[in-house]
Amino acid sequence: MTSTLAVAIIGAGPRGTSLLERLIANAAECAPDRTIAVHVIDPYPPGGGRIWRSEQSPLLWMNTTAGSCTMFTDETVACEGPVVPGPTLSEWAQELAAGSLSSPSGFRHDPSVSAEVSRMHDGWFTSRRTQSEYLSWVFWKLAEDGGPRVQVHSHVGRAVDVHDLPLGRQRVVMADGLPAIDVDIVLFAQGNVDAEPNAEEVRLTEYAAAHDLCYLPSGPTADHPFDRIPAGEPVIVRGLGLCFVDTAVLLTSGRGGTFHRDDSGELRYEPSGDEPVLFVGSRRGVPYWSKTHYTLTGSPPGPFGHLDAAAVDALGDRPLDFALDIWPLMAREVTHAGYHELATSHPELLDIDARQFIDRLDALDWDGPELKELVDQAVRFEEDRIDLEETSHPLAGRSFPDLDALQDWMVRYIDTGVRRGRDPRHSAHLGMIQGLISGFSRLTELIGEERISPESWERDIPAFLDLCRFLTSGPPGPRLEELLALTRAGVVKFLGSEMKVTTDGGLFHARSGNVNVSVAARSLIEARLPERTVLHVSDPVLSTLVQREEIREERQTDPDGGERYPTGVIDSVGLVDTDSLNRLKRADGTPHESRFGVGALFSGSVASGRFPSPRSNDEFFRQNDTIARAVLHELCRREAAA
Repeated sequence: MTSTLAVAIIGAGPRGTSLLERLIANAAECAPDRTIAVHVIDPYPPGGGRIWRSEQSPLLWMNTTAGSCTMFTDETVACEGPVVPGPTLSEWAQELAAGSLSSPSGFRHDPSVSAEVSRMHDGWFTSRRTQSEYLSWVFWKLAEDGGPRVQVHSHVGRAVDVHDLPLGRQRVVMADGLPAIDVDIVLFAQGNVDAEPNAEEVRLTEYAAAHDLCYLPSGPTADHPFDRIPAGEPVIVRGLGLCFVDTAVLLTSGRGGTFHRDDSGELRYEPSGDEPVLFVGSRRGVPYWSKTHYTLTGSPPGPFGHLDAAAVDALGDRPLDFALDIWPLMAREVTHAGYHELATSHPELLDIDARQFIDRLDALDWDGPELKELVDQAVRFEEDRIDLEETSHPLAGRSFPDLDALQDWMVRYIDTGVRRGRDPRHSAHLGMIQGLISGFSRLTELIGEERISPESWERDIPAFLDLCRFLTSGPPGPRLEELLALTRAGVVKFLGSEMKVTTDGGLFHARSGNVNVSVAARSLIEARLPERTVLHVSDPVLSTLVQREEIREERQTDPDGGERYPTGVIDSVGLVDTDSLNRLKRADGTPHESRFGVGALFSGSVASGRFPSPRSNDEFFRQNDTIARAVLHELCRREAAA
């Protein structure tokens, strides 16, 4: 080996760790006869980073089963680089429990996770502390296996700036007087960075300070100072996604409350007396759908061709409007997938022959009267009928005389969700979700091909992504059952949809569009993650580069009107040239030869917070492999030109 090249990865969470793995995997082929120093920088321990750090409550769970989470490639991953297998989270736990797991230098086993590890299986929803242990092991295993060709250096500290040096080299400036790190290329992989509070959060913070109230703005639940929330008092909670589930856990079980089953098998909650009373609402007004605790008996349905290349080509070469052009095709795909699963796996629930039902389904418009007539004739039970509008907005148009009536409706709604996620008899709903996932993949391709008009992107895509999260990113079934028990115990009270928060008389007030009641409280919790855009991130490196115009926000031009629409993400090179993929663009649009970005904040990235799944040809791995190879090729090109 004749020379040493250096790369910095800013961000040591799952994305940064996977990039490290791909750099190591590709080094022999893409940078032969070189030694590469990789400096991984994060203020939190490497592997888990901030979100998956071990220092958080053991009550907080992952939202992915242990058998569906991996940090290693397998033979299904269609990438140029070599496949380097490794254990899934579940397999890692089995090896750890059996005492057969290697212990790389730098890895420190936490004995507190041993009890959970011994009980884990593929369908287990792991605590985040145990997931942090897995990610830490992965990082230090990579650091050990990389040498001597790839030398890994972990820097537990915060990067605050990046400067250009001569010959394209980069200087990473560290906080707290730590020495700067000089490298050839910087990879930005910060993941979930904080955002500056928006105007309403600033106003509510100032109001709370002026009236001695408690206001917790949006942010990761594990970082909220819940000790400020008093026991026994009403608390307004805005948001019903995963942050709310974690909030409810920490303010109930986290304060000594317990769950038990009564003689009928129903889960009950026994309060400790230290809980507040949570009055919760959101735009949709209901919690996310439960994770499904079974799989389809056959192969996933579809695709059925409603959203294939031929269907899209038939729309012409013009910019596509998602609501008018794409959603009707996707809705048909989703509806078809659900009914296909119903007919295939549960023909006894139909009143006509299953094959006849599917054949007629193929020939009908997804929202036409003929389809409604067919469904009314064929699908025996109302709960098996697919109504995407009802699914998306179950409280729309409903009104209740008082909060008690709304709670009764919510108990029935949540109970249905628990059963739907637990009983394979409802697998048509899982088929529908599989159809949505298939449609989402096709939409991702269309976005990459820049087929969606910028105006439609800004107007329609956020709502569609919200629907995807609602249906596919919900809590584990046991969490939804716990929420049902908390509702029956009166610890959680729902306010409904389109909830509005106001301030008056030194208090917070909340009401919804479903019941004519206003709730007042001295505490308000934003149970949601902040909306992150380039211009409002509080990450010191990114905000500094924005101010110096060394990075810019991606904007799309509407071919019809010539207007330019902001996308909220950092502009980087797309798929035109794989050796330039995800190079960050300067304010003038030129790509920076030494800076690459990957993750939800970058335009060439897949905006997803989930972990990659084994045997799924996951885009997470394919993208990281392409970027790692581009980085290694750039290092060698630059060295050859020197």
